[in-house]
Amino acid sequence: MAVRLSSGSRRRDHHAALRPTAGRTLESVFDMLAAEVEGRRVLDLFSGVGSYGVMALRQGAALAVFVDKAHEAERRAQRALAQFHLEERAMIFREDVFHFLHKTERWKEPFDLIFADPPYDEASPTLVIEQILDAGLLARGGVLVFEHSKRHAPPEIPALTLRKSRVFGETTVSIWDHP
Repeated sequence: MAVRLSSGSRRRDHHAALRPTAGRTLESVFDMLAAEVEGRRVLDLFSGVGSYGVMALRQGAALAVFVDKAHEAERRAQRALAQFHLEERAMIFREDVFHFLHKTERWKEPFDLIFADPPYDEASPTLVIEQILDAGLLARGGVLVFEHSKRHAPPEIPALTLRKSRVFGETTVSIWDHP
């Protein structure tokens, strides 16, 4: 059973810049990923309230790393992790994602599953995806889930194979495989 992290009595009480992923979108993405989450190393870039990473941990991911520069994002992710007792399998970095992507020496192994939800007007999908790939953080056989504006088609990324792209309101979620 999927948990809607964006629902409840305080669902409208969020920092506007955090843009929490809608519950319906979150559920659909994890339905599309099916059994690809359990035991995986997950990276949640531009994590906001941490919906993707928390859901991955709830579905059995071995580790989730959250990256967002907003103090409020860090606080909200910590609260969500504590709510579900997931703190021991999570790491939170409060820093700019592009800075994080240039400090790859922190990681001995790449990630199996990467979620990225950059602000639509601040970073082009192609730029973000190329930086993820250049950093070597997506493992061979790994999956990249990327949220972007429906006004933009999923970019052609030669190193990745587009598995699926689905529109949810103003948002498109595109999923690529790294062969």
